[in-house]
Amino acid sequence: MGKMRRKRNLIPFKGRSPHVEEGVFIDPSSRIMGDVTLRSGASVWPLAVLRADSEAIVIGTNSAILDKALVEAPMGHRVLIEEDVIISHGAILHGCIVRRGALVGIGAIVLDGAEVGSNSIIASGSLVPPGTRIPDQSLAMGIPAKVLRPVNEKELAAQKEQLAELMEKSEEYRKILG
Repeated sequence: MGKMRRKRNLIPFKGRSPHVEEGVFIDPSSRIMGDVTLRSGASVWPLAVLRADSEAIVIGTNSAILDKALVEAPMGHRVLIEEDVIISHGAILHGCIVRRGALVGIGAIVLDGAEVGSNSIIASGSLVPPGTRIPDQSLAMGIPAKVLRPVNEKELAAQKEQLAELMEKSEEYRKILG
C-alpha cells in the first residue's frame, strides 16, 4: 500500500518524469511533478511541492525539502539544490541554486537566478531577490536579504546535526511507509 501511494505523488508532465534514486524518502502527501531528480538519501517531507514542468529540478544527495516547501523551476531557470542542504518548512525556491551544506530558513524565499553559497544560512522569513549572490559561509537576513556576517562553527555544527537527524527520521519513515 505504501508503494502505491508513493507512486501517485510522482507525476509525469509532457514526457518529463520524476527520477528517484535509491534511499530517497518521499512523504505520500508531497507532489513531485515533471523533470525532477532526487539523488540518493534525499528526503521530501509532508505537503512539499516540487514542480518542474518548464525546467529541471535536481535535489542533491542527502538534501531535505521540509514540510510545505515549494520548489519551482520556471521557464529559463532550473533549480539546483546541491548535497547536504536543508530547505526549511514553508520555504519557496523559484528558479535558483542552493549550494552544498546551505540552509534556507522557515518561510524564506529565494527567487529566479539567485544563488546561495555553500554552508550559508538564509534566515527565516528572508527574501533573496532575483539574481542575488549570497557568498559561501554567509548568514543573510532581511527583506531584501543582506549578508550580516560569516556563519560560525557552532551554526555549521548545528546544521550538520539537524541534517543527520532528518536523515535518521527519513529512514524510519521509509520503513513505515514502504
